[in-house]
Amino acid sequence: MKHPILLTITLLCTLFSATAFSQNANGTKAQLFSNFPSKINCSETELSKVFAAAVNQNINVAFSDNFLIDGTVTSNIVKYNNLQTVVIKSPLFADAIFVLSKITNRDNSITYVGRIINRKYFDGYELKKDNFNNYQLVKIETDKVMQDCSHN
Repeated sequence: MKHPILLTITLLCTLFSATAFSQNANGTKAQLFSNFPSKINCSETELSKVFAAAVNQNINVAFSDNFLIDGTVTSNIVKYNNLQTVVIKSPLFADAIFVLSKITNRDNSITYVGRIINRKYFDGYELKKDNFNNYQLVKIETDKVMQDCSHN
């Protein structure tokens, strides 16, 4: 009678230990962009060229000398004649997705918004303007900006 209780307790302790050790410091995901800076400057010229790419076209987007997105355009959609969104899948970064949108404002100025994300990894980038109106990719924690919609 003592052996089944001891076996159950040992099994439960093993399961709890395995669960605790399988998680790393930032949850359960590794970092994809750990070798890159927290902020990367982006030129508007480089961003604007993305919107001329056709679906299934291979494209290179050079954000800096040492950060390049190379991938295939999976979508290029124009909506409401003031919004265009391009999606690029990059095998260079484990099939990360770069989503970039161009918004034409009422005064005909252009605003860009976008993200580079991979659901399997802890980090990604979000396109933002700095205090001097220059675009930068700013490192983000993907779990803080993406909702988990999976059902267990």
